[in-house]
Amino acid sequence: MTRVLVVDDHPVVLSGLAALVDSESGLELAGTATTTAGALAIEEAPDVAVVDLRLPDGDGIDLGCLLKQRWPQVRVVVLTMHADDDAVRRCLGAGLDGYLLKDSDPEDVLTAIHSAARGTLVLGKGAAAAVVAAAAGAPRVDVLAALDSRDLEILELLARGLPTSQVAARLFLAPKTVRNRVSVMLGKLDVASRDDAVALARSAGLGHGDTSPRH
Repeated sequence: MTRVLVVDDHPVVLSGLAALVDSESGLELAGTATTTAGALAIEEAPDVAVVDLRLPDGDGIDLGCLLKQRWPQVRVVVLTMHADDDAVRRCLGAGLDGYLLKDSDPEDVLTAIHSAARGTLVLGKGAAAAVVAAAAGAPRVDVLAALDSRDLEILELLARGLPTSQVAARLFLAPKTVRNRVSVMLGKLDVASRDDAVALARSAGLGHGDTSPRH
């Protein structure tokens, strides 16, 4: 069972997300909070925290970092109304696990929570372009924009230092599938080797997330 903490200062959004989590098989609501202080007062560790970017007493990215300091295994997905480049850059650079827009479909939100729980980087559909642009930087936007969401998930895990076998296990793919996708990805990125692709990803701000196994 995946325990989910929801943090948002808007009552309607908070209650809606809480009800969504409660309705999903395999998810359990670990608690709700409307402030950074309230989230940090939660006593039991959640598996995934969905946190609003803007809170009355702080910032969702800073809160995510504090939650990870307290519980290194927790996955943190930032939830926001806007795909703000600076926020995306900070989110990825801080090693958080996802960036999701509030106008996402409920099914997409649930998929994001399940994916984050498995250790997969979550890129909301509406935020994907901004995520790529912010992570890549101006010189390589056009190149990284050619990657689809699965490519980015694979590249993120490779940049975290995971071998092909572990990337495949995290994403529920066959190792051969991962190797084939990496080969195609090299062409999309216009680089000669996997090491070059990893170096590009790390320079873009990817690869800072936690790789510890789940228990």
